[in-house]
Amino acid sequence: MTLEEIFDKAAGRLPMVPKVVQELLASFERADTNVDQIVEQVSHDQVLSAKVLRLANSSRLSAGKAVSNIDDAVVRLGFDHLRLLVVSSGMSGMQVASPSFDRKTFWLHSFKTGNLARLTAKLAGLDGNTAYTCGLLHNIGELLIHIAAPNEMAKIDRMVVAGTDRAQVENMVLGVDLAMVGGELARRWQFPVEIQRAIAQHPNPAAHEQFEPYAGVVALANLLAAQFDAGLSDAEIAEMLPAKLLDKLGISPDNMIKELPKARASCDGLQELL
Repeated sequence: MTLEEIFDKAAGRLPMVPKVVQELLASFERADTNVDQIVEQVSHDQVLSAKVLRLANSSRLSAGKAVSNIDDAVVRLGFDHLRLLVVSSGMSGMQVASPSFDRKTFWLHSFKTGNLARLTAKLAGLDGNTAYTCGLLHNIGELLIHIAAPNEMAKIDRMVVAGTDRAQVENMVLGVDLAMVGGELARRWQFPVEIQRAIAQHPNPAAHEQFEPYAGVVALANLLAAQFDAGLSDAEIAEMLPAKLLDKLGISPDNMIKELPKARASCDGLQELL
């Protein structure tokens, strides 16, 4: 199955990116973002407004003082946090009519990878917001394949549970994988080029002639998320850090090891975003 066949089969059922999410993604590349306009757009979306207020009033951020409107919530959260929250909430609201698609598991992993990508990006001197979005959307191609080929994906999901690498088995069964499909979807959605490349190249960043740093950050974040889920200790993870990838990203292994407790903590409480 080719990329075009995947998109043809999904025609008319492609998930739509909310306008406010598109504008926030574009705003990562601009210094003149209109905060008031973004706040107004969020205010007009009941679902996003509810999530923003709920997070602003969470015990972690509220200190016992409730806020009741989006303007006050933005002051408490900060604009960068608001942008990431809206992007996360807007994307995770996408629905997929596939019996084997586990929405909660899919997005929780995406949120973890986004948070970890943001943290590791700072160690690499990269933009944390862009890295977060790359991590959040790194497996968006999986969602589209579920739409285009639900029966095949049900078989693939069973093989993945049995221990097979997802991208490998997707290529064997379909001839394409989630990274290829996701990169093309990001291009059609007109996302920034760095995000397109990060999604398309994250399974093996070093294999590409032009190394995309954001793809490297996502690969590292994806690895850490899997290790945390597997219950590995910080000491065990420290022994298995990918030295060549860290070197390409300009991240000191010692600095990465120091950040592991913070990285682990960043994966907690993400259910609030669903």
